Amino acid sequence: MHWPEPEPSASGRRTSERLEVSPQAEGEDLLPPEQTEPVVLVVRSAGYAELVLNRPARRNALTIPLVGQLRAGLAELAADPALNVVVVRGEGGCFCSGLDLDQLVGPANAPAREVFSAEWLALHSELAASRLLTIAALEGAAIAGGSALALACDFLVAGSGARLQVSEVIRGMTAPINLAWLLAKHGAARAIEMVLGAAAHDGSDLYRLGLANAVVDDGDVLSEARSLAVRLSGHSPAAVSATKAMIAGCWPLGGFGALVNQLKTASAGGAD
Repeated sequence: MHWPEPEPSASGRRTSERLEVSPQAEGEDLLPPEQTEPVVLVVRSAGYAELVLNRPARRNALTIPLVGQLRAGLAELAADPALNVVVVRGEGGCFCSGLDLDQLVGPANAPAREVFSAEWLALHSELAASRLLTIAALEGAAIAGGSALALACDFLVAGSGARLQVSEVIRGMTAPINLAWLLAKHGAARAIEMVLGAAAHDGSDLYRLGLANAVVDDGDVLSEARSLAVRLSGHSPAAVSATKAMIAGCWPLGGFGALVNQLKTASAGGAD
């Protein structure tokens, strides 16, 4: 499968403190040794933090350790009462190119894929229930699972040349997590366009469709997302937490995971 090449962009490296989040133990025995390196970084700044997908050589493709470390990082940041806002981004100018095909596709990878699916749904359930405001800084590409992660965030800042594509149907798969976020946030018409149309949309398209809150030049994505994070960090923590709890209360009984499982049952299975 060919993934779109990311647009050239600044790496966005910071001088802030970086805390490496250790991989979760579940599923580690299914992974090659190279995946023991930290693949998610937590970058703390004044008033907000960043969760950084750190596999730039693989365009930040999703693996079991990466998802586990995202979960651990999100939990760590949610436990900090002084923190309200998290920017989610990819290192190296690409948000996320989707599943790592070498590790998660094909009959030989079926056991790993089963572990991944459980971890992936757990991450999205935790994002849906999180008290934190999340901002996706969309540089380069967000494809399939990458698009689900971008759509999961409360705010999305897109580069004009960035591309988001819910591409599963092209590969003969369903996309219940992408579909759940689109249905909940944007309605059936937009979900049909994105999931069944399966076209690649640039930043201007995403803004026109109401999926992005802002579209900026590719080199300005990180600075715009960080400026938004600083502004949002000034909101009342209690009011933000209470409002996020009200939004989470709108999910069906059982939360986001229950909605995804309902969609999977209706389609007789599938995964982002």
